[in-house]
Amino acid sequence: MSRFDLRPYQQEFLSAVRRDFREHDHILGVAATGAGKTILASDLMRGWNGNCLFLADAQELVRQNADKYFGYAGEFAGIEMADSKALLGDRVVVATTQSICRRLDKWPRDYFGLVIVDEAHRNTLGAMAAQVLLHFESAKVLGVTATPFRSDRRQLGSFYEKISVEIGLARLIKEGWLSRIVIKSVPLPVDLSQVRTTAGDYNEGDLGDVIMPHLRQAARLIAEHATGRRTVAFLPLIATSQAFVKACREEGLRAVHVDGNDREGLRAYERGEYDLVSNASLLTTGWDHPQTDCVFILRPTKSLSLFQQMVGRGTRIAEGKENLLLLDPLFLSDDHSLIRPARLIARSEEETTELSERLSGGGEVDLLEAEEEVEEVRQSRLEERLVKAARRKARTIDAIEFCLSLKAVELADYEPELPWEGKPPSDRQLITLAKAGFDTDCVSCRGHASKILDLLFMRREHGLATPKQLSWLRKFHYPEPELATFEEAQLFLDEHFNRKAM
Repeated sequence: MSRFDLRPYQQEFLSAVRRDFREHDHILGVAATGAGKTILASDLMRGWNGNCLFLADAQELVRQNADKYFGYAGEFAGIEMADSKALLGDRVVVATTQSICRRLDKWPRDYFGLVIVDEAHRNTLGAMAAQVLLHFESAKVLGVTATPFRSDRRQLGSFYEKISVEIGLARLIKEGWLSRIVIKSVPLPVDLSQVRTTAGDYNEGDLGDVIMPHLRQAARLIAEHATGRRTVAFLPLIATSQAFVKACREEGLRAVHVDGNDREGLRAYERGEYDLVSNASLLTTGWDHPQTDCVFILRPTKSLSLFQQMVGRGTRIAEGKENLLLLDPLFLSDDHSLIRPARLIARSEEETTELSERLSGGGEVDLLEAEEEVEEVRQSRLEERLVKAARRKARTIDAIEFCLSLKAVELADYEPELPWEGKPPSDRQLITLAKAGFDTDCVSCRGHASKILDLLFMRREHGLATPKQLSWLRKFHYPEPELATFEEAQLFLDEHFNRKAM
């Protein structure tokens, strides 16, 4: 991809960020794994008038992002990590939060005008991140996160003022930028109840102990469900990965283990000499092979980011690739922190439960189709609320009805995430909405009002039908009323009312 060849959603992301930096200092952008986060950061830093800091929370991501920035912008980035030390004078610096926190005394407080915080949901509120952000308190801050969970983002409201844009996984799949994901739940009786937690995730040594006895059964599952597919498997330890490959070969599979000391097997896999490549976290970042169309995660985790990264190794599109098969081992656990496939797109615990029920019902289940079923249930509940809303004022538009007419179910069932969003609507918002014909009693809070007004202004910019027109078009069963222009709606309604008057 050339530096100027941005995808439409990437242009949308960057436009929203640049627009909101005019009014806010700290903003959050949601971009799913596979959206090209490095491209987004690189384009923003390349065009920034001043010095920029990119904060990562893992060493392997620092060099990766520095290299990709050079490839995109043609400008070297200083690296602040371990033995590498960036220099005063470097316009762009990529650093681990831990390293730059220990070396703050060398950086003037006003040195950076822009700070980009990667994995913002876990790299913003920690003690070290807080010190760094406080030190560069005059800088504009963009947090980037891939989590769709409202509760994760709500915690960030103490620092970020606004969620500027959200480019979710479901959207990237629907628009054809990423592969469709098919989930198949497979029985693997690994009991996680005695596995300890270390640094917020399952202890890898304990995982190796409980998974090792089941590797032959896991290999049989690959042979049964992924024949003809190109598979990447994730295990907790190098020894476990090596043992899994041995079990796979005993089942007649062409499998290879790779680790940091031996990557020749990875190149052989990419050439098609093997059908399965197994590893222990080596391939979670910085590696893509678009032809990979099966992911088998034998490394249960409580980290959504790690889970997203593992799944992301198979979400790239490729010629002839129909979908990504995500084999989901049904680990034995009552731990609600265990990440399951539903968490890739679910926005809440309730949605996670509903989606998980559909995904674990047997057979292959398309992730988007399951989400659409959950959305239909939500829409049905909201429509029931509309029917019961007898208090609604005559000749006014209900906010829920307006959002549903545009298929914006998430906005119809809006919940505030940042503190300011939960405040009562402002007088100016209420006046504007009332002029547009809305029943303002149906607008729940300031964030809800802001989202509706954004939608209104966008439709006005594109010359689309007004809310009042939409309401009438729906009553008269106009086909796809949300796509009608203002003029088309006016002509149709004039003709309809004239016929009734005759």
